[in-house]
Amino acid sequence: MSSSPYEGESKPGRPHPSSPRSAAVERRHSTAQPGDAASRQKRGAPGGTASKLGTWIRSALLVAPLVVLGYVVFTRAPDPVGSGGASLPAADEDTLVKSPLSDADLPRVAEIMVALWNGTAVADLGPVPARLQERAQPIYLAARHDGVRRQRRWQNGKGTVVEALAAGIGRLRQQLGAKASEIDALSVDLSHSFRTVEFQYLRSKPFRRSHRGVFGVEIRRGDDVLRYGPSRVIDSNRGPNRMREVFRDRYDLTDEQSQDDEVTFRVFRADELLVKLGTTPRAKRLFRGNEVVDVSAVSAASLGRWADLAIDWLRNNVHDDGRLTYLYWPSPMREAPPTKNNMIRQWMATVALGRWAADRNDAMTWDLSERNIDYNLAKFYREQDGLGMIERLGKVKLGAMALATLAIVEHKNRAKWAGQEAALRRSIDSLWHDDGSFTTFLKPEGRNDNTNFYPGEALLLWAVLYDQQPDPALLERFMRSFRYYRAWHLDENNRNPAFIPWHTQAYYLVWTHTQDEKLRDFVFEMNDWLLGVQQWDDANHPDERGRFYARDRGFGPPHASSTGVYIEGLIDAFRLARAVGDDKRAEAYRLALVRGMRSQLQLQFADEVDLSYVAADQRHRVRGGIRTTTYDNSIRCDNVQHPLMGILKVLRTFQDSDYQHP
Repeated sequence: MSSSPYEGESKPGRPHPSSPRSAAVERRHSTAQPGDAASRQKRGAPGGTASKLGTWIRSALLVAPLVVLGYVVFTRAPDPVGSGGASLPAADEDTLVKSPLSDADLPRVAEIMVALWNGTAVADLGPVPARLQERAQPIYLAARHDGVRRQRRWQNGKGTVVEALAAGIGRLRQQLGAKASEIDALSVDLSHSFRTVEFQYLRSKPFRRSHRGVFGVEIRRGDDVLRYGPSRVIDSNRGPNRMREVFRDRYDLTDEQSQDDEVTFRVFRADELLVKLGTTPRAKRLFRGNEVVDVSAVSAASLGRWADLAIDWLRNNVHDDGRLTYLYWPSPMREAPPTKNNMIRQWMATVALGRWAADRNDAMTWDLSERNIDYNLAKFYREQDGLGMIERLGKVKLGAMALATLAIVEHKNRAKWAGQEAALRRSIDSLWHDDGSFTTFLKPEGRNDNTNFYPGEALLLWAVLYDQQPDPALLERFMRSFRYYRAWHLDENNRNPAFIPWHTQAYYLVWTHTQDEKLRDFVFEMNDWLLGVQQWDDANHPDERGRFYARDRGFGPPHASSTGVYIEGLIDAFRLARAVGDDKRAEAYRLALVRGMRSQLQLQFADEVDLSYVAADQRHRVRGGIRTTTYDNSIRCDNVQHPLMGILKVLRTFQDSDYQHP
């Protein structure tokens, strides 16, 4: 085994993503109600779900007592591969933890870490928790100051855990020299439960879409070793392919050598800790670089705080010229290049700015929204033969034109862009056909796909226009499209959850004017089916609960924006069910919303723990942003805008009792 202090990391002198400090701030998802301690804690809580509506509700009512049990099972069990995951070999017996670290141990662990940092000898520490007296296995240590990781090392397992910690901290201090006094936090992974796997397992869907960041990864070839502990997997945002490239480059191997039979792979668990140094030391146990949000934290207050932070992210990422950040990468602390962009998502974010401004009568956000519209039109708007277009890379999409028009027609200064609005509406009309269908692209001519998205976006625009000014001719075209796309969606070859939120919002809005039973019934049919796509009992890990992801149904990977847009649709389905007195459906939709919002609370960068690896001078670019998943910290603009627009509607709709689970 290599004894290099940089084992598992890049060599000195190579660039690394920076990481931030832990600031003493109140946990952002607290309900801020005196005595409500449960809502200020983050824990995992299992529940029940089923695709059949009645079973789904009955199951949900049975799960409340399992909150504490779920936390223990998922955070302390040695082999938490969860349901539906690929099978893993048993962990090596001599690497298992015999005395798991308990929450009651954490204050003492913090005191010990500070004492070791200050040079106290192991013999003088006093009582040591049983976990720290076990035989040491490799330990990852990272020293941070003001959000920046100043030094890190893997300490090989010799003696007991506390002895290895003392040795590793001593080496860290030597490497830091005079800067050791600046360190304010330590990230610590106490590894355990190693098991050998094939590289193909690391590339499998269960690992990539669920277990990444719960397990660390070790790559070995002879004496050459690279490790990524769970905390490093998260703060580097690196997957298995990139890890293998780092291993190859670290040890100057060829591609063939880095992939030959001499290379072995192991995954492992770790007690993942964030230790705050100083006069009041604190230690937090983390799960995938974060704390697990309990569903009991969902409340009007916590979601109000969530929304405040989310709009701050959008506002902080509108640049002076009006451009909105499309994608930000917290690990390297930079924006994605301009080649990473999407007009539909950009214009949806513009819509979100406007809706927040209207909801809160927020003059500053109205101004930002106007500046953003001006920028987008200047860069991407074209006219040809009287038709307005939103064009990028030779593509003119129905959805982009619809959402650009929606941003304009909902803005208080709509008249400023009357010419562009009229031309865009002519383009959308030109793509509509008498049977109710839309062609989904104006350019390239003849392209007609993305049917699960673009027609629903166009119908949402028409619904908003009809809501603003009822027009019988527009309603007649809208209903033709409703009949066409209802039949299209119910064809089993086309059934897809992505279709549902757009059409739900459009049909609900028109229903508020017409009370058409066919609109009502289809909204219910779509959303009853959608409930079966949400994860709860079948989630592999507690931080995944509430997300919408059908593991084996081919609907694509989990994504924060997906769960966000389903919240947008489900709150309208809930409103509809409550309006017509369908209490059974209203309860089912309410419960799904509460669970989906738990997922959004989980994914937000908001407090000292979430931001513990984000540099202080970059936190304004990150705070309030929504991770793509629990294991992918990329922040795309639609990760933020979709759930923000849904949660704004929830806050206007829910009563206090509606936030309860179950």
